[in-house]
Amino acid sequence: MSRRVDIGIASLADVQPFTVDGSRRTPSGRVEQIVSLAVLADELGLDHFGLGEHHNTDFAVSSPAVVLAAIASRTTRLRLTSSVTTLGALDPVRVYQDFATLDLLSAGRAEITAGRSAYPEPFGLFGLPLSHYDDAFEEKLELLLKIRAQPAVTWQGRFRAPLDDAAIVPRAAQEPLPVWLGVGGTPASAARAGRLGLPMILGYIGGTPTRLRQLADVYREAGDRSGHANDLRLGVALHYFGASSTREATSTYPYYRDFLRPKHPGGGGFLVASEEFELGMRAGRHLMIGTSEHVSAKLAELHDELRFDRVQALADWGGLPSEAVEESLHRLSEEIAPALRRHVGERTTAQAK
Repeated sequence: MSRRVDIGIASLADVQPFTVDGSRRTPSGRVEQIVSLAVLADELGLDHFGLGEHHNTDFAVSSPAVVLAAIASRTTRLRLTSSVTTLGALDPVRVYQDFATLDLLSAGRAEITAGRSAYPEPFGLFGLPLSHYDDAFEEKLELLLKIRAQPAVTWQGRFRAPLDDAAIVPRAAQEPLPVWLGVGGTPASAARAGRLGLPMILGYIGGTPTRLRQLADVYREAGDRSGHANDLRLGVALHYFGASSTREATSTYPYYRDFLRPKHPGGGGFLVASEEFELGMRAGRHLMIGTSEHVSAKLAELHDELRFDRVQALADWGGLPSEAVEESLHRLSEEIAPALRRHVGERTTAQAK
């Protein structure tokens, strides 16, 4: 029997001090908006809320667990996850403690999504040379999984002081505390997730589903070989806006361009031309931006290709007006999510015959 598709939203907490429509945004106002957005998602019956972690002036949140704790106090059912925790630059002991505390505050709704930062700032900030990017992530993931499995840890490695029967407290309400792996486009990362039997979420920010299907196959094959076939869960993270019309959807281009453009010399990001944006909106392409009917059809096709268990819709990018984002969330919950679940149920029934 297939699982119910988990449908939620995410925010990267990007800040445009002046949005393309002339509004002024502050970090404090942005954090308030994010908390309100999560509360609305909970009220609308969405399944989870993801929050990004960044360490530069283009973003408002460097500590997702803190903001997610504020959200936990105002919600009752929404699962709360990082999106993603930049584990390679951080201390796994502290990461576990922060999210275990969040888990206690939220009555068992916390998750960690561990990933490798797309930005260099965390590594310089926390004293890790970029040359150790891969090795540090692998070692720290191993330690994080060991910490969640046992309350006292003895361990020694290259990138953190050794632990000698160290009690790691508090302990999460969930046993084990869920840890997802966030994967961009590297087959080795997909294979690692499968080998460890961890749920994996793929970023879908360009092109067609073909590349994602290849990574999903690598993940499932590695999981099968390692005896984890029944443990695997696949998620996909994508850019979303549910519009009242194609014209409204197309009109969001200036916000999308501002979202992704480099904000300062040498900064991360890239320029998206209007032609590329409109191509991405077409059927079979990556942008889930359009009317409810259009987005529902694209998600159904994507599910047929990937058989994902979770979809995480980045909902509030580029300084989009709050009212527009809220209307988009209503469409996701009230129109798109039911349509996707109907499609998955019908397809599962047909395959069972």
